[in-house]
Amino acid sequence: MKKFLPKFAASFLLFSTALHAQEATQYPNIKGSVLFQLQADRVLSTQKTGVSPNNAFAYIESNFGLNIDKNWSVRTDWRLQPNDVLTTRNPTNPERYRSFLSQDRGVNVDNGLLVEELKLQFQNEDMKFVAGKFDPTFGTAHNKAKRIGVFTAQFTEDYNLREKIGVALTALLENSKITVNSFFNDTTGLSSSALNKRATASKKDGTAGSTNSLASYSVSLDGKDFFGVEDLTYNLGFRSLSVDRLAGRQREKGYVFGSEYLHKMGDTSVIPFFEFVKIDSFTGEQGRNATYTTAAVIAKYSSWSGSVSYLTRHIKSHKATEGIKKSDQIQLSVGYKFTNNMTLDFTRSNMNEDGYKGSMIGAVASYLYQF
Repeated sequence: MKKFLPKFAASFLLFSTALHAQEATQYPNIKGSVLFQLQADRVLSTQKTGVSPNNAFAYIESNFGLNIDKNWSVRTDWRLQPNDVLTTRNPTNPERYRSFLSQDRGVNVDNGLLVEELKLQFQNEDMKFVAGKFDPTFGTAHNKAKRIGVFTAQFTEDYNLREKIGVALTALLENSKITVNSFFNDTTGLSSSALNKRATASKKDGTAGSTNSLASYSVSLDGKDFFGVEDLTYNLGFRSLSVDRLAGRQREKGYVFGSEYLHKMGDTSVIPFFEFVKIDSFTGEQGRNATYTTAAVIAKYSSWSGSVSYLTRHIKSHKATEGIKKSDQIQLSVGYKFTNNMTLDFTRSNMNEDGYKGSMIGAVASYLYQF
């Protein structure tokens, strides 16, 4: 598997280049995008001991679609990322995507190549069907394109449903879409990584969704012009992840509601954003309940953007050793979008992570190549 991933990626890139040279109206053809990011952040102060002040890493995410005809396609999402910084294999907090006040900080060059998605897709004007490895729908605050500060997407990625195997069906309506996903956690060879040797996910770790059956599911409703209000979008979602019949395990159930409104004032636009998530038996542990809140106001003028955001994460466990873990961040951000799809964002964050206070500054340079 370690040798297969880079060889497959190289072959796919060569094949896509050859097909892309053809006219876009011919089939098969390749379309997609590649996101390149360089991020650096510095801890200005913290109550936690042993935290290295500086951190930097590169992140690359590629989305390719091999369009067989106007309806059928094969789509894949690859990520090149530092698995010691961005992870879903935290043994203490299985859902944790990034710990900001970590002792494992520095210049990270030991990246792993992950297969995030590899799926067959059928789509027409009324519906979309997906089968394979994919990310089921649940929430939107983890969408990097929203640019709500440097750290927001990494904070809210905790509750994003990632690296699942199953099927999804979406009904495409006039101003909304309804998606039903059925899945289980990927524990195949695709859950490992090339280059830095991330191990294959365990089938027996007890985490919610690790049952190798389509007994886990999520349902989402996304739409615009809510209650007839133009430019008011919303998302509603429910998730239910199955667990093995082991002591202390219980089916995870979660709910999400989010909304944002685009208010235009000449060349300036203001976007209030809100998303709330409640998850019971988080990661399948009975009595471990979590809530996440993201509230932000984003202002845009010409190529400039600025935002203020407030993020919270409260996780309560019945275990005496864990108790209640509270984290929050207040972020002030400014960014600029260049005409060549390059953006530059800066953030100052005051945070409380699991009871330790701290402050950070961060910068991320992003370039999106589309073809």
